[in-house]
Amino acid sequence: MTNLPFGIDISKWQGANNFAKIKQNTDFIFIKATESWGYTDPKFYANWQGMAGHKRGAYSYVWLSDDPLRQANHLIDTVTHAGVDWRYDRLVLDLEKSGHGLSKAEVARRVLVMMECIKEVTGRYPILYSRADWVNNNMLVTDPRIANADWWLANYLKRKAWPLFTPEKSPPPLLPRGVGQWLIHQAGERGNGSAVGVGSYYVDENRWNTANQEIEAFFGLREEPPPADPEPPTPPDLDEAIVVTVKPNRLKTRHTPGGIERPEDDWLQSGQKVQIYEEVPEWWRVGENRWSMAKYLQKIMSLPLFNVQLWSQKDPRWAKDKMGSSNITLEEEGCLVTITSIELNFLGIDTDPKKYNAGLTNLHGYKYPNLMYWQMPAIMWPSQIAMKEYQWFNNGTGWEPLAESIVASGRPVLAQVRSTPMQHWVLILGKLNNLWYCLDPLYGTVSALTDKYSRVYRIASYTRR
Repeated sequence: MTNLPFGIDISKWQGANNFAKIKQNTDFIFIKATESWGYTDPKFYANWQGMAGHKRGAYSYVWLSDDPLRQANHLIDTVTHAGVDWRYDRLVLDLEKSGHGLSKAEVARRVLVMMECIKEVTGRYPILYSRADWVNNNMLVTDPRIANADWWLANYLKRKAWPLFTPEKSPPPLLPRGVGQWLIHQAGERGNGSAVGVGSYYVDENRWNTANQEIEAFFGLREEPPPADPEPPTPPDLDEAIVVTVKPNRLKTRHTPGGIERPEDDWLQSGQKVQIYEEVPEWWRVGENRWSMAKYLQKIMSLPLFNVQLWSQKDPRWAKDKMGSSNITLEEEGCLVTITSIELNFLGIDTDPKKYNAGLTNLHGYKYPNLMYWQMPAIMWPSQIAMKEYQWFNNGTGWEPLAESIVASGRPVLAQVRSTPMQHWVLILGKLNNLWYCLDPLYGTVSALTDKYSRVYRIASYTRR
């Protein structure tokens, strides 16, 4: 028992925790984040951020009767908002609530929907938490994605009476039928909370199966050895960008990303075109020993799609502008305003995110605090612009025929790609080789839609009168 890595799982019920003590006394931790698609554990943000730097994961208590896609997105969005690095942080689906009459096949289908959604965003399938009898009674285990999942299984000794602590059960846990291996054994539910640093009297205790997966490698802390004799990479085509400082301002380059200014470092002129040779967070290399802050560069789209302005809501020309009477800035939540201004500009309207936001603000075009009224473009340019399409897709599917129709008419598509807890919108620019491409206003760059998003929940578009 003692040679297996030890961990705990916590939620709001643990109260005030001593995070330094938890880190000292555990090898890993799992933290409750969400329940179904509308509930967030009130202690999650404090617990998650308090355990930063530790081997950690976040779990969702799944309601099988509710929309699986909304639940998966709620978990992803909640953890993203709290601060996440998918190279290290992991997600878990807690499967222990009744399926309310759903068939075993339907339960498996819903779990797989959540698993695939999480994999698309994080690059990994989630851990599945349950116990053998629940799985046997509620879910088919015929699909290899479920049978071969990373299973976290509860299996305890009989409880001792309060206030005694119940010892851990020795691994392995009971395995569900069809499951051949386990990753984590929840070996006790009445461990000594104060001994590990949690605020509650009792705490759940877990053991990691190192014979299944080394814990360091699972949490991304040990790289896999490189393949032997890799093929030399094909040099990629270089992106081009334009300097987007406001004239007559110039842009100083640096010798290294984020380095100090040196007398020999040169300047880029506003509107100058440069090639991008290398990208690191917040900095792009535009020449030998020449680095520039990425926020002052706008990539030039080279794909044969709609020729639109590649504006970002984080562009320093308007990033700090307030939306309506709120204190919310375009940089924070201006995705829809940004792409609407791009579409309007494409349709021949002389506007950009700064001008359009100012017009909305002056004409009371926001429902408090910063929800854009959809008819505002037609109100602002009544003889030129009309709203043409507006349609919901509740499950995030079935949107492609409408998008194809709009694109075929020669217009980009406003597309909502995140629904909870905060909406996010992109501008769909067309389809090449069976891949949809979009401009993401978070970055002002064009990429395949499926690189970041798996669903479209709403579509809207405007047209010239």
